[in-house]
Amino acid sequence: MAIGLRKYSFHVDIYEKGEDIRRIPPAKGHSFNLTLTARGLRSLDTGIVDLLYRRGVPLPQRVVHHRDGGLIYQRYGTAPEHHLLSIPRGVLHRALLEEAARAGAHFHFGHECIGADPKNATATFAVRGSAIEEVAADLLIGCDGANSVVRAEMSRRGARMRISQEYIDHGYIELQMPPRGGGHALLQAFRDPTRPESGEHGLHVWPRGEFMLLAQPNVDLSYTASLFMPLQSADGAPAFSSVHDTVGVEALFGENFADAVQFLPSLADDFLTTTPASLKTVKCHPYHYGRTVLIGDAAHAMVPFYGQGINCSFEDVREFLRILEQRMRIGGAAGVAPALASFTELRKAPGDAIADLSLRNLRELTDQTGEHAYHARDRLDKRLFTERPDDFMPLYHMVAFTDLPYDEVVRRHERQSAVVDDLCRHFDIDTEADRIVGAYPGAAGADIPVLPDGSEDSELELRPEEVRRLLDTVALRVLRYRDALNRGEYPASYLQESTAADYQDGRTAADALREDTAPARGTDLEPLLAEVFDEAATSGMVHPHPGFMSHVPSGGLFQGAVGEFVSRLLNRFIGVWAATPGLTQIETNVIRWFCSMLGYGEGSFGYLTTGGSIANFMGVRCALEAMTEDGRSRATVYVSAQGHFSVKKAARMAGIPEDRVRAVATRPDYTMDLGELRRLVEHDRHRGLAPACVVATAGTTGTGAVDDLAAIARLCAAEQIWMHADACFGGFFRLTSRGRELLHGIEEADSIAVDAHKSLFLPHGTSALLVREQARLREAFAVPGAAYIPELTSDDDHVDFCNYGPELTREMRGLTAWLPIKLHGVDAFERSLDHKLDLADELTARLRSLPGIEVLPRGPAHLPVVAFRAAADGPRGARLTERLCRRICATGDVYVATTELPGEGLVVRACIMHHRTSRAVVARLVDAVRWAAADMTEETPEEDVAHVADPAVDKPAARTRRGPGRAA
Repeated sequence: MAIGLRKYSFHVDIYEKGEDIRRIPPAKGHSFNLTLTARGLRSLDTGIVDLLYRRGVPLPQRVVHHRDGGLIYQRYGTAPEHHLLSIPRGVLHRALLEEAARAGAHFHFGHECIGADPKNATATFAVRGSAIEEVAADLLIGCDGANSVVRAEMSRRGARMRISQEYIDHGYIELQMPPRGGGHALLQAFRDPTRPESGEHGLHVWPRGEFMLLAQPNVDLSYTASLFMPLQSADGAPAFSSVHDTVGVEALFGENFADAVQFLPSLADDFLTTTPASLKTVKCHPYHYGRTVLIGDAAHAMVPFYGQGINCSFEDVREFLRILEQRMRIGGAAGVAPALASFTELRKAPGDAIADLSLRNLRELTDQTGEHAYHARDRLDKRLFTERPDDFMPLYHMVAFTDLPYDEVVRRHERQSAVVDDLCRHFDIDTEADRIVGAYPGAAGADIPVLPDGSEDSELELRPEEVRRLLDTVALRVLRYRDALNRGEYPASYLQESTAADYQDGRTAADALREDTAPARGTDLEPLLAEVFDEAATSGMVHPHPGFMSHVPSGGLFQGAVGEFVSRLLNRFIGVWAATPGLTQIETNVIRWFCSMLGYGEGSFGYLTTGGSIANFMGVRCALEAMTEDGRSRATVYVSAQGHFSVKKAARMAGIPEDRVRAVATRPDYTMDLGELRRLVEHDRHRGLAPACVVATAGTTGTGAVDDLAAIARLCAAEQIWMHADACFGGFFRLTSRGRELLHGIEEADSIAVDAHKSLFLPHGTSALLVREQARLREAFAVPGAAYIPELTSDDDHVDFCNYGPELTREMRGLTAWLPIKLHGVDAFERSLDHKLDLADELTARLRSLPGIEVLPRGPAHLPVVAFRAAADGPRGARLTERLCRRICATGDVYVATTELPGEGLVVRACIMHHRTSRAVVARLVDAVRWAAADMTEETPEEDVAHVADPAVDKPAARTRRGPGRAA
């Protein structure tokens, strides 16, 4: 890890409890050789690998010693590169220490970690028992093994860590097996001219049921021998606890390892003077917390029976450095912290999988390696791999010699084994192996394909590793964008003082991105993401900015975007219930939740749309369906003069001419004048027209005014006119007590349009039409099914959405709302909406305290729109207000817009609807208004000066950032 971090110019300090092993002689006791495989070696630099091969011994095979003295040679693979590299633990440690020192890492030996603050990357050390030293870093990496202090501190200090620790019954000791006759004792003693494999090194195994002896050769001609045996035994079976003296040791080995005794000259002394070491498996989650990450055994300790502990740890390092490099390439030093979470997500499942495999391999080594059936199956697996390499890989091969994630190895092995097990039940493994090998591809294809990704058939299909890389790259870029947004590196709008008419920078950006011809060849992903984030997204309005208060902002909850991503990934057809009952039910749940939030009861239903315009169209269409054919041809629609312009578009799409859409005058508070509405209805009836629909507005975009919904409902009921409520702005405020007061009567509407991408803070394109009676929606949109879709249903509980809206094929929209609501609960949204109402009240009060600023009156219950203007009348007031708005937006911290009101004329309008808009953001808006007013005082011609104050107000300064640079 230190060697890799030095490549990225980190200052690296290594703190080690023990002394520098390069300066002290090796000690016997608790050690066994490490076995490096291709998986681990690929994580190391070529120079280090060459060094390790000079100091280690390649083992191409396992040599199994039976109790009767017979030997079985079991190759690890089918090619020369399929071998283990056996190397003493101390030799490997010395080699890596030397390389780390050459790379520039700093060592601190004799430092025992006694505490840590993982969140802030600090650690406390006892220095050789005589002093205490505290160290602070930008990144703390816990490589402190199975009994990790860093892991314990993460758990203790708030990481919400799940830890499982499982000791096995076995312990182990090291036994000395020195050179003999100037060579490797076992290699010389068991060489057989009739068996060429006997002339090669191997991992020697003496399997004896519940215990075993292992021996691995070293370059100094010795062997490292290790005895693995139960610590305790209740039935008199061999165990460390039952052997107390030389007689017991000699009896144990004479009976079980007779052919090895002669090579262990200090056997009794080694056995009786060494306390057996325990073995355990440790699993934990997460691997990170704050600015700290766990690597290797600290994250996932495993028993040594697959020889993968060191390989898994080296792979940890390789993957961590890969993620870190990606993060830092995109985000610089700020990319370090997000890399930790990605590392946990990537490595947790593989770490658990290899830990489980290692436990399982204990049984194989101690018992099964002596069985005929085991070796017969091993031969069959190798033959399948040799003859069908695209269809089959042995488990050991996948673990040791590939880079497949360990959890993927397990899944693939289970698929393969299920097929082979079934074939072995039909054919004899000893006499009919040819038939098994020949039948395997067909049997595997009939079950689950071993290679199911389809990448060989389509250049558009990504392989699993390509999918993972794409997701990692996109996730890194998204996180970098969000981090920059949170740090204030994006303005609320790039228009600032520009209007659409004079926004030359926008035209320049658009022209630079224009491509009239589709590319014939592909491009790497990262430059494409840079084009999106660095070029396309750096113009116009920044809607996710908490200071964006123009229009009716969409917060764009990240959780909702994740839901939509999952929906697009699943890519299921939602138009017909039978095509995806489960996902259709999720969308149905969301619709019924929305109905409940708006006050609808039993029998109500709805349809999720991409926006309020479509929802309004569907509402008008339902209104027309409730009329006779003759009535539809004479239909008229009524909407407040302050209502949304999409109502006219909705009427046009429904076939109603624009001259039959009545703009009903408003009262001074900009709510619909009911007397005028009644007059227009009577007038149209007198002219032979058919009043079809009254659109009540539950939140005008100009001021947030809400029509008298209850009174309109009574009028519509009396006149038998469909009442549609355009609640795209204010609908979900009904979750709050103030909202329920303001929206009283909306539950009487025949249909309601709502935008969850406004008052539920979800991403754009999350809206709905809700109807009080489900049948009305189906009547408006159901058509006879096509012959190629015979699965249509008429069940009101399990609906075909194609019969409840204008679309057949569309994306599944429910997850965008379902995931955030399920994650947080409705109460969290209610509290957030209440907070927006509070902030609007606070903004109103603070703006009223500013000299020269006039704030429009707001009722006691009101949506969170605040309108204000320069305190001047007539054309001069309009000019000053326009200038005031431009000056406010020029700060970059906030973005507001002007609107024209019949009574007050031009006003600046601030809409507080973003979930991330906080009290601090409101304060920045107030500061911007104060600064803009002062700036106008200094620069505005005298005849245009409103009565504004002239304080010395500074434009807000830019913010800075810092990043990590030191690891411990």
